[in-house]
Amino acid sequence: MTMDVEHYSDQLHIPAIIKTLLNNFSAVTDYRTLRDSLPRRLSALLRCRCVLLYLLVGETLQLASGSFDDLPGWSAALLAVAHVNPIDVQCNEPEACAWRERRVIMRPAFSPTLLAVPLLYRQRAIGVMVLLRGPEEDETDYPSGWSNDMDDAIEAVAGVVALLLENARLLERDRERIQELSLLNSISSQMHGSLFEAERLRSAVLQRTREIAGVELCELLEPDTDVAATNWLTPRLRSLLFQRFREQRSLTPLVIERPGDGRHAYVHDYFEELPERVKTFFAIPLLRNQPLDRSAGEHLENGNGIVQPTAIFGCIVGGYYRPWKMRQAEIALLQVVASQASATLENRYLVDEVVAARNEARRLLRQVLEDQRLHALILESVPCGLIATDQTGCIHTFNRAAAIILGYHPYEVLGQSLQKILNLRANHGSHKDSATSQVLSERQQEAFLVGMHIGEVQSETLVTVDRYERELVLEVDMRPLYDDGGTQMGLLTTFTDVTTMHKLEEERRRLDRLASLGEMAASVAHEVRNPLASIKTSIQMLHNDFLAEEGDATITAPTVEQRAWIQESTGVVLKEVERLDSIVRDLLLFAKPRQLHRVRCDIVDLCEQVLELLQNQCTEANIEIHRIFDDLPPVWVDTGQIEQAIVNLTLNAIQAMPDGGVLTMACHCIPTERAIYDTAGSDCPPTQRPSGSPGIVGNAYAWLIDRHVSQKEFRVDQWLEILIRDTGVGIATEQLKHIFQPFYTTKAHGIGLGLAITRRLIEDHGGYLRIESQYGYGATIAIRMPYVTGDVIAEHPHVSPLDASENDM
Repeated sequence: MTMDVEHYSDQLHIPAIIKTLLNNFSAVTDYRTLRDSLPRRLSALLRCRCVLLYLLVGETLQLASGSFDDLPGWSAALLAVAHVNPIDVQCNEPEACAWRERRVIMRPAFSPTLLAVPLLYRQRAIGVMVLLRGPEEDETDYPSGWSNDMDDAIEAVAGVVALLLENARLLERDRERIQELSLLNSISSQMHGSLFEAERLRSAVLQRTREIAGVELCELLEPDTDVAATNWLTPRLRSLLFQRFREQRSLTPLVIERPGDGRHAYVHDYFEELPERVKTFFAIPLLRNQPLDRSAGEHLENGNGIVQPTAIFGCIVGGYYRPWKMRQAEIALLQVVASQASATLENRYLVDEVVAARNEARRLLRQVLEDQRLHALILESVPCGLIATDQTGCIHTFNRAAAIILGYHPYEVLGQSLQKILNLRANHGSHKDSATSQVLSERQQEAFLVGMHIGEVQSETLVTVDRYERELVLEVDMRPLYDDGGTQMGLLTTFTDVTTMHKLEEERRRLDRLASLGEMAASVAHEVRNPLASIKTSIQMLHNDFLAEEGDATITAPTVEQRAWIQESTGVVLKEVERLDSIVRDLLLFAKPRQLHRVRCDIVDLCEQVLELLQNQCTEANIEIHRIFDDLPPVWVDTGQIEQAIVNLTLNAIQAMPDGGVLTMACHCIPTERAIYDTAGSDCPPTQRPSGSPGIVGNAYAWLIDRHVSQKEFRVDQWLEILIRDTGVGIATEQLKHIFQPFYTTKAHGIGLGLAITRRLIEDHGGYLRIESQYGYGATIAIRMPYVTGDVIAEHPHVSPLDASENDM
């Protein structure tokens, strides 16, 4: 096909020409090779003597390649017909006219031998193709002249030529961009990998500089670089360079060559400081805040942009022993290296600053935390409760002592109103049966609240309740909090729990009353018991005489009715006398001092004996008995007193279930801490305090436990707990506070000494009674006392097993 085209007559087969061009040059990716090869091939395909390619450079058309008579290179014949000098696009040359008018220009008009065809790529002229044929008298194999109807055909070929040239140029530019990006990434990775190693960063910069520029001398100058270590740089040269870049504040590198430009005096100053062998010298600044958001080529073209650096990190300097014209691509790549080095140095300085700032912040934070911890320790170590509130009365500080006294966790009360936690308007009506409830009068309370709101220091005794509805007596001090400007910020409330002192005072008064009552009861019992003994003896003798007279025939026998009446009357008198004697014994048991006789006892067997003793009564009352007994070691107690206490409490439980029910008796050990905390009132830590309710009695006897703990001979690790639970009607709330008072009873018979005596018996063992009851759901009463074992007795030989308790009265 190619040979047919080449030897075809003057007519050109354009599709075949285009196909041949595409087949021959579509795979050529090197722009220069394509540009230099096209004219020679076009001259053969278009059967013309000469083909010239002019490309647009700026505002001129410059000769890029050509072919004449199939002669290689720039022959004299080619130079004779070509415009070696650039052609101004505004002149009247055929090439300029074709570029401006975007059409084929023929010269001369008749029998033209020259065609100037614009090279159009996407409606944009990139150059001009010139085709030359010889005149008719020219003795060559080429046709002479061009026909006037070949415009369209030649334009089609020119379009394919423009397409091939522009695609190759774009592909080559893309390859250059890829190489630049690859180099940029490589440099960036290498620089950032040397962030924390100054010497490694310096070596990387020098290596890249030598690879790009091929210099014999190269150095990275920093403000603190010791130029004495280099044999070709002087301190004055470094000063001149840093001064120039600080004043210039430009990214433009410094490039000078010997002998230098006489118009610039600074060139002479630089070369005075350089060795004679250095013929070409360059310096590229490393500036902070250098923008690098464009490609290397664009950096080169716009390399004079002024920036606003805040500091200069240094500069990259290099020297050649030979005169060297540095290419724009080399300068652009060196600027990339300088930019990456600047970024790395800046990052290193920033990291150093961040580390220093972090260390300083840590030091300050540690100091603040230590101060806060010290303040918190001081606040938590204050033995009295402390609450701080803001102007609205909301709590923002709540120390440990306040949590222990009131039973609230700080997280529960922070942000809450002080009035909700510390009832400053305590309702005396709800405590009017308690002796501690009379501490404040209504007038005192109102004066206290008024003084609190106007910012005066107030100190009063306050009656309130804790989280578990237990009554507390607090010594409260409230004073305003002021800032540095004297503005009131809130209130500081401090308080001390004096509940135990009030309870001890109340217990002392109770014991005084009981002592007086005991003395009176003992006197009355003695005075009553002797007449009762006489009455009982006389009635018994009368009864015996009556029985004897029934067998004497000399005495007139009474009638049957009289005999029945006499027997019934004497039986009633004896029964009542026996009841009075029992009351007198109870009075004496309650009033007289008692001596403990501790013996080794199996407490489970003792409980079983009591249940067997009362089994008949339970059966008659339709009461079912449940036993929950642990395997316990022997305990040293006064068996008679403990048995009497268990019998009294079990009888009360049986009497509380007249319609039948379930009687449960349990026996086990509990930790000493639990036994103490359950009765310790406000001294109990909130995290270990049991969930209380108004139906629990027992905290009034905390002093007994304290007394027990303070006695060396009674220190034990465990307490004995005997539970007696019934399913009766329970005990009303208003009765719970009085059931242990002597002579208080809700029964039709009895004088109300049973529970009082039981309480005294347990207290003599260093223990206490604890009652839980909800009216309508039965009651549970617990005997709690120290678990005194044989080991405890052995550890304290001065305590006699038969006399191991002191006299409480």
